Amino acid sequence: MDPFREYQDYVIAHRLREALDFFPGKLYSLCEYATLRLRRSELVRKLVGRQGDPALLSRIEQISDEINFGFWSNPGLLKAFLKRLPPQQYPVLHSPEAFETLLSHTERLRLKEPGLAGRYYLGWLRLPALLDEPSAFEQAMLEQEHLAEALGLFLDEFHKVAGSG
Repeated sequence: MDPFREYQDYVIAHRLREALDFFPGKLYSLCEYATLRLRRSELVRKLVGRQGDPALLSRIEQISDEINFGFWSNPGLLKAFLKRLPPQQYPVLHSPEAFETLLSHTERLRLKEPGLAGRYYLGWLRLPALLDEPSAFEQAMLEQEHLAEALGLFLDEFHKVAGSG
């Protein structure tokens, strides 16, 4: 996966968790995220060599939680997340346009069309329900791939001009 897309997905997962008041943790800068992501990869390599060292596994899981690793693309994680949400309704989950209230005005302007980011990210949330339907799951994954291609990088973080803060 493109590391910039991975960071963008992390930020949006963080914003969603924040909007739902669901333990968002710290929002890492791109540099901080990259450092943690590289550290996680290094620990995974060590874990393979040590055949399941519990301390390494624990640290990998801790970093994975901190950076929302696999939040969108792992149906098991999404299913657990959705199960833990209180039963109240969250407007941000009702439509692509409502979801895009998590984006800044300039981020929304960068989208090729209104609702694109909302369709992409809300699309991931339907995957856990499709786990027992392989053909429907496969079709949903193809739709996610097409949306991902159209989405591009829209975070303000990626569009700052040097020296502008």
